[in-house]
Amino acid sequence: MKLWALVPVAAVLTAVVFLPEFPAMEAAMAPEAKLEPMTRLAIAKSAPSFGLPSRSPVSAYATSQKPLAGVKICVDPGHGGQTMWSKVSYTGGTQGVVTGQTESDVNLRVALLLKQYLEEAGAQIFMTRVSDDRVSGDSGKTGELDQRSRIANSKNSDLFISIHHNEGYNRSANYTVVFYPGGMPRASVLAENIASAVSRYLGTQNVGAKTGSSYRVLKGVKMPGVIVESSFMSCPQEDLRLQSLAYNKMQAKAIATGILNYVRVSRQQLVDFNTIFSPIDSKADSAQAIADATLVRKQIIEKKSLFGVCYEEVTTGNNGQVISRRSLGGDSLTNKRSIAARNRSKNSKSAKIADAAPSHNSKTGKKSIKVADASSKSSSKKGASVKKTKKVSLN
Repeated sequence: MKLWALVPVAAVLTAVVFLPEFPAMEAAMAPEAKLEPMTRLAIAKSAPSFGLPSRSPVSAYATSQKPLAGVKICVDPGHGGQTMWSKVSYTGGTQGVVTGQTESDVNLRVALLLKQYLEEAGAQIFMTRVSDDRVSGDSGKTGELDQRSRIANSKNSDLFISIHHNEGYNRSANYTVVFYPGGMPRASVLAENIASAVSRYLGTQNVGAKTGSSYRVLKGVKMPGVIVESSFMSCPQEDLRLQSLAYNKMQAKAIATGILNYVRVSRQQLVDFNTIFSPIDSKADSAQAIADATLVRKQIIEKKSLFGVCYEEVTTGNNGQVISRRSLGGDSLTNKRSIAARNRSKNSKSAKIADAAPSHNSKTGKKSIKVADASSKSSSKKGASVKKTKKVSLN
């Protein structure tokens, strides 16, 4: 064999001898591929302290920190400019019975503090005013109140919160009440949660949510809105407490708690109150416990019987205890009887009026007779239909 033919064979044998050992290399690289950094990403606060639907640790942690992210809230400090404008323009509002402080000033302090709490929860806040002044250039009451709802609507706000304080002839009266527009169930739940939290923090009697459709500031809003009457400035002790900035801050935290509890109920969203409030509140450790204790839910219960169907609104707390019950009426036999009785009385009255109408000419007389006949026929038909309904209901 020639020497040049042995060269390739020798090269192959040399490569095999000096080929690196791959298992040894993998063993050497293994320590550098440790997953310790990934294990450190595990979030300790994966479960909140209250029983709502569980989520993945990361999403639960993120949403509970900023539960109001993407939510627009219009905060309205009620009244405004009492000291400057009360003698020449409408301002409204009461004054402290002891301190003489104006409601517009107290409302503004609470509203500005509320803004901080809600922003910590991720909300975008629009203020109707940021100084003790009127909102509109209109000197009248209508323009001043309408401007507040216009601001809320123009910003496409999701919630409207109007901050107020009450007054009364009885100086010992001091309770919390929150008004909402009638016919807006979501606003009712918002009002109940705010009233529950405020009364718990301030130690006032909780009157709860009341319809306030007659309040002009609520008539124009296109979103769930409330008027929060936290306490009474006509109560000497409460007036003195409202002079304290620390007390104003506690009141703002209470309103924020009610709003966040509303989010928990309406969106089934997790809220970590302690963590949200801690950057601006040294007493945030008890926030979660108070929020859990003051959470309010509402549900409509349908009740069927031989006499028809009726509905009841039941308000419950976080642990299921019934706070209040309210009948909403329904399609019951009792209601049908009362409606039929009202119809019969209306028909009989119209017939009497037609018979008693003066007939100056023959045309008028004929027309009145026709109306009377028509009304009597309709009453007889309605009476027959009522009888049929009775039979169906009883069966």
